[in-house]
Amino acid sequence: MAGSTTEGSAPPTAAPRSALAQRLLDIEPSGRSSWLDPAACQAVIARGLPDTRGEPWKYTNVNRWYDVAFTRQEPAALDIDAPDDILVVDFDDPRTRPLAAAHGGKAFDLAKQPLAAVNGLLLGGGVAIVVPGDWRGEAPIRIADGGPSYQHILLIVESGASITLIEEASGFTHRIVETVVETGGRLRHLRRQRPAPTRECSLVAVHLDQDARYELAQSCRGAELRRNDVVVTLAGTGARVTVNGAWRLVGREHLDNQVAINHVAPQGFSRQTFRGVVADRARAVLNGRIHIAAGAKATDAALNTKNLLATDNAEVYAKPELEIFESDVQCSHGATVGTLDEEAVFFLRTRGLSDEAARALLVRGFLREAVADDEGAARLELVA
Repeated sequence: MAGSTTEGSAPPTAAPRSALAQRLLDIEPSGRSSWLDPAACQAVIARGLPDTRGEPWKYTNVNRWYDVAFTRQEPAALDIDAPDDILVVDFDDPRTRPLAAAHGGKAFDLAKQPLAAVNGLLLGGGVAIVVPGDWRGEAPIRIADGGPSYQHILLIVESGASITLIEEASGFTHRIVETVVETGGRLRHLRRQRPAPTRECSLVAVHLDQDARYELAQSCRGAELRRNDVVVTLAGTGARVTVNGAWRLVGREHLDNQVAINHVAPQGFSRQTFRGVVADRARAVLNGRIHIAAGAKATDAALNTKNLLATDNAEVYAKPELEIFESDVQCSHGATVGTLDEEAVFFLRTRGLSDEAARALLVRGFLREAVADDEGAARLELVA
């Protein structure tokens, strides 16, 4: 089962085809994604496209994204830097077909991710990456900034392999990072989003087999509109996931993080930790869901988010969600929104710091709580 915070509550029946959906279907196919087109078309026909009336888009005006989303751009190559022993093949390569047939669709449900259907119909560049089970190198895989407007990365980490994925995530209209981590595999995912004057959406979808591990550490600055959907399904016994995120927004920047952790097998472990600072007239949204299916016994899951409002006009919308259908679990969540501790500011000022320096130091330390390891924090520019 692969869930989503995007359209998870929508009925499974066919939706009337809106003028917007019809406009998408009328666009000439890209020619690079013919094997994706049928499923994407059916998803759009059956479900339509999300709008501001849907709860998952309550605080993010998706119509502003549509204004730029249907602009056709020329296909372009994705800039992927990977060690020599790791297979990287373009979606046009015949070797991609069996990989997609075996692994595609495990990590997310296309019917519940309508923007992924838009990606499939307008795809400008896609690659499949396979990390072999005997791979033990230290070099990471890097997804560079830029590339086509619509991107799709299918990553398979085979049984026993361990790899780090470093993602620069600005400059596109929609990007999918779809990952399957097989039994005993491990993926560490570092994702840095710098400020950008763009309107962009992305989907990170992960399927974990038995004893597989996935660690996501993400630092975000705002954009004109930036939406991140993260869907992780713990499908195998003993799978483990940690999702850590930090953001700092200024001006009129907008950031919407929608995170769904789906426990469908016994003995799963998940932790979500988020820290955010919002200033001026910026807006931050976090919807964090923990879903524990019947039969997912001995699950241990927790979510914690803390947010600071740096100005009176800043906005934060934080909503943890629990969906528990099994009694033998440990599950908790917490969310806070507040301001900087003025006593802490005063203490630092008595030690010689200016008011501005004291507040900056406290903010950096607060954001640093989201990512525990020093190397990851340095890569994500969160070092205090």
